[in-house]
Amino acid sequence: MSWNNAHGAAMIAAAQAHEALVTSNDGYIDVFGALGRAGVEVVGRRLGGLLGLYIDRYAGGPACLLNTGLEEVSMRHTAAHELGHHRMGHGSSIDHEEQSSGRWGEGWPQHEKEAEAFASWFLMPRPAARAALVRCGLTRPGSPLDAYRMARWLGTPYATTVRHLVRLKMIDRPAEAVWLKPSPAAFKADLTGGLPVGPRAHVHVLAPTAHNALLYVAAGDCLLLDIPSAAFEYLPAGLSLTPPDTGSQMPPLDLFPVPQQPTAVWVSEDMTSDTVVTATAHAGELFRVTLRRTPGREGSDAFWS
Repeated sequence: MSWNNAHGAAMIAAAQAHEALVTSNDGYIDVFGALGRAGVEVVGRRLGGLLGLYIDRYAGGPACLLNTGLEEVSMRHTAAHELGHHRMGHGSSIDHEEQSSGRWGEGWPQHEKEAEAFASWFLMPRPAARAALVRCGLTRPGSPLDAYRMARWLGTPYATTVRHLVRLKMIDRPAEAVWLKPSPAAFKADLTGGLPVGPRAHVHVLAPTAHNALLYVAAGDCLLLDIPSAAFEYLPAGLSLTPPDTGSQMPPLDLFPVPQQPTAVWVSEDMTSDTVVTATAHAGELFRVTLRRTPGREGSDAFWS
């Protein structure tokens, strides 16, 4: 089976899965909630070189096992891949690192191509991609950095996002070839001006069009305010003015006035619930974003924190 045929089948299967399992397809897709509503038990464990595995009903499932050694975005993609196996009627399957989103190959078997294509269509349906563009203040992605910023709102790996933008007809094949060359680490360094961001952390750029949005974050992530003359007002517990390696030096206060005019803050381990962060510009306009920290995923999903 060619990748084109796999995407054709997966696009239909993902649309059907959205209708059956997802309350809204125009934002960040809750793939773990969808697995639960599909009756698939989900367990998180450290699996070394395995990404995850799907267990069909004939082998005691439906269930899937996810590698918690992956960071959240990669784990979301693997979860959507396993949901693809389930929704497309595949048998039990073990997914290895060589099948990661950055290593597509024509030698993959049919069921793996279908599950991989399903993951992209499930996590990045056209309405969600359009909503991510709006949050970024864009009408079309015009650079690799735009694709990186979209991926942060979608909660998807950078390489997968770039490839799917071709399927959505937002970029062409020549652009894809060029955009796949830079690494997310380079984008993070460029965006922060070299400020420390861990290899598993992400940089979220907050443009004016992200006002009142819900943003999913993880400990160590950096938030960059990209609004002229604006600065964060007060930092609630769970946000720090200092990068994670020095964050422990911050005083343990729930609310404190921010000195100077900060436009970069980091998510800390102290964020345990939805948190609203606000900023104001000199003209007095208010900007607000709600942050939701992704939970720890060790053990059964019934006990994820």
